[in-house]
Amino acid sequence: MNAITKLDLLHLEALVDRYDVGQLIRYWPAANGIENSNYFLATQKEGVERQYVLTVMEQPSNAGESLVPLLDSCVEAGLPVPLVVRDRDGGAYNKLDGKPMLLCQRLPGQHAYNPTTRQVEALGRFTARFHTATARLAFPLPPYPRDAEWLEAKAQACVGRVGWAAGDLMTDTAGRVARGLERQDVMSLPQGPIHGDLFRDNVLFSAQGLTGVLDFHHAATGYLVYDLAVAANDWCTDTQGAIDPERAMALLRSYHAIRPLQKQELWHFPWFCLYAALAFWLSRTTGALKARGQSIARSKNPHEFQRIVAHHTAHFFYVDERQLG
Repeated sequence: MNAITKLDLLHLEALVDRYDVGQLIRYWPAANGIENSNYFLATQKEGVERQYVLTVMEQPSNAGESLVPLLDSCVEAGLPVPLVVRDRDGGAYNKLDGKPMLLCQRLPGQHAYNPTTRQVEALGRFTARFHTATARLAFPLPPYPRDAEWLEAKAQACVGRVGWAAGDLMTDTAGRVARGLERQDVMSLPQGPIHGDLFRDNVLFSAQGLTGVLDFHHAATGYLVYDLAVAANDWCTDTQGAIDPERAMALLRSYHAIRPLQKQELWHFPWFCLYAALAFWLSRTTGALKARGQSIARSKNPHEFQRIVAHHTAHFFYVDERQLG
């Protein structure tokens, strides 16, 4: 949820002039931004038109000062992530209405809202390559903020405002996940940089395959299997919130071929799907509650993740490691 920062043409032209990208010829808002304000810019230099994405950061990213170095490291590793454009003084950040902003090259492709199995497999391969490429960063990423304390605090803040059944499910699941996060076998699972937000609206495809992964503002240090759980909840569930085993195994199998998953990661994968679903249910519910009565605020529907949490809670699904090949 965020209040969109409105762009003034004169100020925007002055801002673009700080970069060696040519003359601004048009701009328009991106449709999918929720937490930040995103605009597409088209510029012309030496007769060639190029497109960029301007992101006004309405709230700090999880990665903090490590966001730009993380993106730079991914680009250097050959991953299809946005290249941060530096201004004429070599700086990555500028200010717009007092808020930090980034200018990035626009990646080609479209979002896949009804992804094929091949697209799910491509996402699995990207995620494994990302985890492998960033395993030994020279700079630290902060811990993933949606920990046990965050989950229980958000659940308590929402109780009484979401209906009895939803509130009961929320608090029970938050307690269950919080207890799981204190288990030694969970704490010993592999950790490293995670994207934290591998949803369909953050991935681009062309006819040739995956062309871009966007929005690293949730990036942090966390459990690697959590990224797969976030993806499975969005890419591999049906309208009832149930995991499609074939899609989930396609995701895991393609990932495993590049970064082999530990047995313990597979054992805990269904539990991480519950954890990830709860985290986004709480986040979306908090955003929806804040958005009430605000005409310029935006939020995503939290009920999708309520269904996923309810299904994960009532139905255990099994991951057979023999199917990884």
